[in-house]
Amino acid sequence: MNQDDFEIKLHRLYWIMRIGIAFIWIWTAITSCFFYPHAASLEWLRTLGLTYQTEKIFSTACLLDFGLGLATLFLASRWLWQVQCVVIVAYSAAIAIGLPAFLIHPFGPITKNIAVIACLLYLTIMERR
Repeated sequence: MNQDDFEIKLHRLYWIMRIGIAFIWIWTAITSCFFYPHAASLEWLRTLGLTYQTEKIFSTACLLDFGLGLATLFLASRWLWQVQCVVIVAYSAAIAIGLPAFLIHPFGPITKNIAVIACLLYLTIMERR
């Protein structure tokens, strides 16, 4: 494989990851806001100690997720990828501490974030190119 072919493949992978990350953020926002039972989500937030204006916090988190998804599609930057890493680490740490059952959940809702962060690190590196 020559250098040009390699660069083309890296560029394709960049877009595949970027669209994939955008999908995760947007899908999370939509399912959280419209499909998943709000009562369960609000109870999780309360379990994490967010008992004041829980519904506003929930709505803000949905908007944040949706906004990060749109930004991923239209406003790519190293800063954006780094912000997303911070948000994911913060979400994951809060859930791991406050709702530790999710750490051993068979579908891996927290442990899969390791792969998402790896994708974001790749995007960060590729953004320099």
